[in-house]
Amino acid sequence: MNDELLDLVDEKDEIIGTVWKNQAHQNPKLIHREVAIAVYNDQNKVLLQQRSMNKSNNPGAWKMAAAGHVGSGETPLDAINREVKEELGLTLNPVYYKKVFNTHEDKEARFTWVYYALVKGEPNITLDPSEVMDYAWVEIDKLNEFAMDHNYDVKGLSHLTILEIFKELSK
Repeated sequence: MNDELLDLVDEKDEIIGTVWKNQAHQNPKLIHREVAIAVYNDQNKVLLQQRSMNKSNNPGAWKMAAAGHVGSGETPLDAINREVKEELGLTLNPVYYKKVFNTHEDKEARFTWVYYALVKGEPNITLDPSEVMDYAWVEIDKLNEFAMDHNYDVKGLSHLTILEIFKELSK
């Protein structure tokens, strides 16, 4: 996989330089940005993707619809639009939800800009097999059932975020 140049940010998420992704993934002091999106339809379903087995983090796991790194000089909104188009072949209207700081196994630290999108029905999806193995539209109230037969973590950040956003949208 080709390395990517990312913006290096400080604890306030202000850009202070650049860093290569492979370096950022080995040092939690090199904070960078990522984006993620939860996609819901008008039938109370959420779009999940199964990550490619080629991915270094969570290969084969079922997660939010799309996610990825924010390239150097790229805005988070541009990054999420790019990721959705690359991974799923979709053009959406992402809505910013929140920003979360997290670390991964003491190897990296990042700000994840979380978005959501609403769609009608189940739009045609074209998967990038290097990124995504499969996808499914799952009813929100059947996610626990889905997890029994799939590598989907109901205690993980992806699931908790999906539920949190859905609760806000349902108000």
